[in-house]
Amino acid sequence: MLKYATLKYDHPSSNLGDNIQSIAAEQFLPHVDLKFDRDALNQVTTDEKHLLLMNGWFTTMPQNWPPSESIVPIFVGFHIENSKRTHELLLNPQSIEYFKRHEPIGCRDETTAKLLSERGIRTYYSKCLTITFPRRQLEPNNGKVFLVDADSIPIPKSIEREAIQITHQIAFFCPDEIKSEMARFLLDMYKNQARLVITTKLHCALPCIALGVPVVFFGDPDEYRIALLEDLGVKINKKPYFIGRSICTLLRLLKIQFKGKPVGKVASSLRDLFHQMLINKHVNWNPEPVSIETEKVKLIDNIENEIRIKESAYA
Repeated sequence: MLKYATLKYDHPSSNLGDNIQSIAAEQFLPHVDLKFDRDALNQVTTDEKHLLLMNGWFTTMPQNWPPSESIVPIFVGFHIENSKRTHELLLNPQSIEYFKRHEPIGCRDETTAKLLSERGIRTYYSKCLTITFPRRQLEPNNGKVFLVDADSIPIPKSIEREAIQITHQIAFFCPDEIKSEMARFLLDMYKNQARLVITTKLHCALPCIALGVPVVFFGDPDEYRIALLEDLGVKINKKPYFIGRSICTLLRLLKIQFKGKPVGKVASSLRDLFHQMLINKHVNWNPEPVSIETEKVKLIDNIENEIRIKESAYA
C-alpha cells in the first residue's frame, strides 16, 4: 500500500516559492508520511513506496537524478532549470528512460514540455500546481494592498502611501519547517486581507490568481519561466531597470549636487520620471481578479485521476 510524501528543500535557499509549491501538493494527499529533499531524491531508501507529486523547479543538484525506485512519481508543474549541466543530466539516456516510464509529464512551462517531447516523451502543459488553490468565497472588507518584493518598482504614490511591503525572501539558515509555516501565513494573509497584490514573484502571483486576488506583475516578458502568467490572462509588465538608484549612488560618491538640489531630491525627481514612464506604458493598477476556474477544475481532475491510478496499482 502506498505511503505519501511531499518535497522539502534542505539545500540553502532564501525563497519561499518552493515551500508554497509543496503546500499546493499537500492539498491532494490524504496525509503526508514523509518529506523528501528535492535535490537528493536518488538517495531515498524506504521499504515502502511513497507517492510524490513532482512539481516545481528541478534541480540544484542535477547529479542526483533520477529519483530512487522508492518513489512513485506523478509529474505535474515540472520545470527543468535552464542550465547546460542540468540539461546534460536530466536529459541523458538514463533520465529519458525514467521519464518515459512515468509519462505523461505535466510541465509548468512550454519550454520544459518541448525539451521532453523532442526526446519522445509524452507531455502536457499543466502550468503550476499553485493555480489549484481554492478561490476565496468573499473579498475582504477594507482590503489591503500588498507590495511583494517590489522594491525596484516605482509604485504610484497614491497606492504606495497605504500599501504594506512584504517579502518572500527569508534567511538561508531557517529550517524548512519554519519556511513552510511562513509560506502558509502569507497565503492566508493574501486570501483573507488582500484587495490587490503587486509583485515580482511568480509564486506570489500564481497562488493569488488562484485565490481570486487581483495581481499586478512585473518581470521580463521574454522569460519563458513566467510566460504562463500571460496564458492565464495576467499581463507581464516589464520590470524597469531602476537607473535612478545607480545614478544617485554615483552622485553620492562624487558628492555632487544637481542644479543645486541635494541628491535626495534628485532621486525623488527620477522616481517621478519612472512613474510617468510606467503610466505611459498603460500599467493597469486596478485590475479585476482573473477567473481560472475552468482550467483549475480540469487540472485538479487530472491530478486526482493520476493519484487513483497509482493507488490502484499499488493496492
